[in-house]
Amino acid sequence: MRKINLATEAFNSKQARELTAATARQLNYWDRKGLVKPSLSPASGRGSRRLYSYNDLLAIQTVMRLRKENVSLQRIAKCVRYLRGNMPDVSHPLTFCHLVSAGDRVYLIRDKDTRIDTVKQPGQLAFLLDIADIDRELRGKALSLTAKRTEEVIVGENAYQVEIEADAESGGYVAEVAGLPGCITQGESITEALDNAADAIVTYLQAVEDLAGRGIRLSVRGGRRRRTKRA
Repeated sequence: MRKINLATEAFNSKQARELTAATARQLNYWDRKGLVKPSLSPASGRGSRRLYSYNDLLAIQTVMRLRKENVSLQRIAKCVRYLRGNMPDVSHPLTFCHLVSAGDRVYLIRDKDTRIDTVKQPGQLAFLLDIADIDRELRGKALSLTAKRTEEVIVGENAYQVEIEADAESGGYVAEVAGLPGCITQGESITEALDNAADAIVTYLQAVEDLAGRGIRLSVRGGRRRRTKRA
């Protein structure tokens, strides 16, 4: 099992939506507006694949929390512009700063005595946006999503063990069928990878049968017969 390093992990759009609960429309809009862009692989036309870093996801999650507190996108965008202009060395200010929301106002907390209004609008009751807390929650979900796992795929009367692992280079998931050498496929999501694995198993077994008819026998030990429940 590979050791997961979130600092180098790539997340495609489906994974980003699953981890942050943002919609495809939100991600596309925030990308176009420059609010949160996929830093590992930006969109480059129809059909291109966006790839987000973990810090991108953390920034998305921060925007989602601010929206939940009824901070408008206009105010969030203004806050981000302020942070980028005043903290040029920080690539993802929404993942680094201590922020406090008060109605439609967002404060940057530099220290216990310094509170900077980033949007200059009247506010109401304030709450602390704890980036560390958001990070802990998101990190746990991301590690669970990217961890290598074994799932069972049923084909006919047999069950096959399929190892699922996140694709660190291009996003999505790679599925490898245990006991069927070279039976490997992929998918944008875990469900898609498992569905593709079932199709790959059918194709693989058909090829084995065809070769056997020509006198070429391959050793296949991947499937086990399913147990049937007694009436």
